[in-house]
Amino acid sequence: MSYKKFPNYVITWTDKYFHQSAFDMPVKFPSKKVINYLARFKKAGKIKLLRGINKYNKDNCAGVYSWTYDKKVALRYAKELEGKVLEKTFLPEQIILDTTILNQQERVSLGYDYSVDDKEVLIINKII
Repeated sequence: MSYKKFPNYVITWTDKYFHQSAFDMPVKFPSKKVINYLARFKKAGKIKLLRGINKYNKDNCAGVYSWTYDKKVALRYAKELEGKVLEKTFLPEQIILDTTILNQQERVSLGYDYSVDDKEVLIINKII
């Protein structure tokens, strides 16, 4: 996959999301412009994902949630803080961004610059 240069309005939102959500800090819901741009970075069909829920994020109502393909990742988040793992199937229109279809350089440019890849998929809880 060749590297894609992302517009600043997309980078600004994704960078803030990846760095604030990691600490369960609220992040402003993305604009329709951001959602429309990121729509090209997801798989076409339904996908089954997992999410580690813990005492800090169980009541989080930010509107955008991080899920993963990797059960070990979900267990790590749940186990750290006495939580549980949820499993759910999502439709393409519920997905904002699937980081697994980006190359490393693209993930880093969007602010997904962690040393461990959580195989993160961003899900919205409402369709706009």
